[in-house]
Amino acid sequence: MEKLYYNLSEEEFTKGRKILIWVFFSAFFVGGLYVALVGPLFGVYSVRPILSLAPFGISLIVGIVAMYATIKRKDLYFLIDNDKVEFRYGIFRPKRYSFSWGDMREIVMPHKERKIKVIFKDGTSYTIDLMWIQRKKSILIRKHFFHMARQKGLNVLKVVQLPPHRKR
Repeated sequence: MEKLYYNLSEEEFTKGRKILIWVFFSAFFVGGLYVALVGPLFGVYSVRPILSLAPFGISLIVGIVAMYATIKRKDLYFLIDNDKVEFRYGIFRPKRYSFSWGDMREIVMPHKERKIKVIFKDGTSYTIDLMWIQRKKSILIRKHFFHMARQKGLNVLKVVQLPPHRKR
């Protein structure tokens, strides 16, 4: 079976969208500053400074989105090969994971979730969460993962939903 490679860092905001979102951030931030300083500077005491929390809160949320859109993310990928499954993705501090097909004992694939649970021969397990990848790509990754696991002779269990993970 051929390998499946997705470059997950290729989708970015366009330059116009980045500029627009930074303009919204600055507008709400300047609006918050104006509402906070209109009383002490201009003597308009009918507007309370506490009302500046709303524009500052909106500017904080828009600023976080703008920072996320502006930061370049490189080396985010998902690879399913004949020898291994390798991926690196995530929102904050992505890590690289690589699993060999020979180390896997069985695969659990829930029907209602975009996850894949890999159970290894040594008894440990790892859940690959594909919720942060586009729906179309995650469906193709799950399908390719399923067919590759069947080709490798792994036991593939289909369940409705994975049980919740409990830490002890």
